[in-house]
Amino acid sequence: MARVQAKVRREQLIDAAVRVAARDGVASTTTRAIATEAGASLASVHYCFESKQELLQEVLISIINELTGETLAADRSTEPPAGASVAEMVRADLGALWAVVEREPGKQQVTYELTHYALRTEGLEGLAQWQYQVYYARSAERLRQIAARAGMEWTVPLPTVTRMLMNMIDGLVLGWLVDRDSELARGALEAFADTLGNLTRRP
Repeated sequence: MARVQAKVRREQLIDAAVRVAARDGVASTTTRAIATEAGASLASVHYCFESKQELLQEVLISIINELTGETLAADRSTEPPAGASVAEMVRADLGALWAVVEREPGKQQVTYELTHYALRTEGLEGLAQWQYQVYYARSAERLRQIAARAGMEWTVPLPTVTRMLMNMIDGLVLGWLVDRDSELARGALEAFADTLGNLTRRP
C-alpha cells in the first residue's frame, strides 16, 4: 500500500474531524473517532498534530474559511442588477449566507461549540479572537463594496455597522439552530437588510 504523504494525511484528518464534529458534536470528536472516520491509524493523528487542541484549531479554521470564503459567493443564485440599492445587495448576500446555514447546520453548531471551547481552554483564547477578527474583517470589506457599488456612504462608522451585522447573524443562526423556524429567520433577514439600507446616504 502506497504511503500517504504527511500533508495529504493532515488534510484528510482535518476533513474527517470536521465531519465528526458536525455530525456528533465537539465533545465526541476524539482522536480515535477522527482516525476511524479518516480510515487512518491513531498513530497518524498523533504524528500529524501535536495535540487535539491543534487539530480542533484547524477544524475551526477550515469551517470559517469555507463559510466566509469563495463558496458563499458561488452560492448566490442571482446577483442584484446594476443600480441595485444597498438593501437589495445586503438582502442578496444574507440570502446566500442563509442557504449555507440551512445546508450545513452541523458546521454552524460546531463554530459555536469551538468558540466556547477556545474561550475556556488555556492557550486557545486567541483562536476565538482570530475567529471574530476574520468575521469582522470580511464583513466590513463586503459592506464597503456594497456601499461603493450603490454610490452611497455609511452614516455610522463601518466598524459599528459590521458589529451590528455580525451580532444579528450570530443570534439569528443560534436561534434557528434551536427552533429551525426558517420562515421567521428569513423574515428577520429581510427586515435587517432594510435597516442597514437606511444607514446610508448619498455622499
